[in-house]
Amino acid sequence: MLNILYAEDDQDCRELFSFVLQQRGHKIHEAVNGAQAVQIMREEAVDLVILDTRMPMMSGYDAAQIIAREQPQVPIAFFSAKGMHLEITQAFACSEHVVDYLVKPVLPNQLVIWVESTLQGCLNRGMADIREENMARELVAAG
Repeated sequence: MLNILYAEDDQDCRELFSFVLQQRGHKIHEAVNGAQAVQIMREEAVDLVILDTRMPMMSGYDAAQIIAREQPQVPIAFFSAKGMHLEITQAFACSEHVVDYLVKPVLPNQLVIWVESTLQGCLNRGMADIREENMARELVAAG
């Protein structure tokens, strides 16, 4: 079971993907904005953080910087409808702990596979290797 923090301001999207991940036996901590995500990180032990880029009160980019500084062992991934080169570059520039960027729309089972393989890769190969591989893939795809 993974302990996942998922920050997403779109309620329908957040509830759907949280439900799907819970069905796989994972514990999900939901946040509606970046500020709430940072607060949850301060209170809960989390294995993976998934952030939307644009949220009210605090963006995913700002939350990623704070989370990475305070919890450097936790990989961070972005899950956003914005797949432009600039958005992806900005996400990876937040921190060396940002390991991936997934562009919506995604089928629920694809999200589960992505979450589990991303974390497994970080555990087996290290965050830096997964980050480098995913950053190259995403920037080429967005280019």
